[in-house]
Amino acid sequence: MNVKKTFICLTAAGALAMQGVVPLAAHAETPQKSEVIQQGKPYPGHLIKRGDSGKDVRTVQNQLNKKGFPIYVDGIFGKMTEKKVKMFQARSALAIDGIVGKKTWTVLNIDIFPYPGHLIKQGDKGEDVKRIQARLNEAEINVSIDGMFGSKTKMAVEEFQKKFGLQADGIVGPETWDILFNYADNI
Repeated sequence: MNVKKTFICLTAAGALAMQGVVPLAAHAETPQKSEVIQQGKPYPGHLIKRGDSGKDVRTVQNQLNKKGFPIYVDGIFGKMTEKKVKMFQARSALAIDGIVGKKTWTVLNIDIFPYPGHLIKQGDKGEDVKRIQARLNEAEINVSIDGMFGSKTKMAVEEFQKKFGLQADGIVGPETWDILFNYADNI
């Protein structure tokens, strides 16, 4: 996925977040289907900015990490957190002020493809496997998109996990899923 597509994806996700759905146009088998967007914590009701500290800042830092803007999670909104927020805002077509208000918080906390709630591993079949295979290809790890989690898909998942410092077990659990589907820089 190139940067232009990323802008479109994030902008569309932000716009549709208010409606609570994201169309799955990329899946020909289910063109009318929609998924509920899974959002993290609700907006705390106040601006989060440089000089702040605490659990809301930790949430921002954790979400920045998930979205591809690596930062140390210390709960202190310093110069580096402000820089990463500005980078995220630029990529997400938001006002670039380095302050986490309601719009930035909402887009930062959207997970477009929520984890299905179970491990996906060798021997599994179905739509979740197809999604995984498609995302692996977008991350330049070539694998056939056939919906069958065989040995080649397992090796591709292991390669992806190694690339992102995860335990390379070839099983897609919540952490691997989260990075594969919600981490902006993985593609």
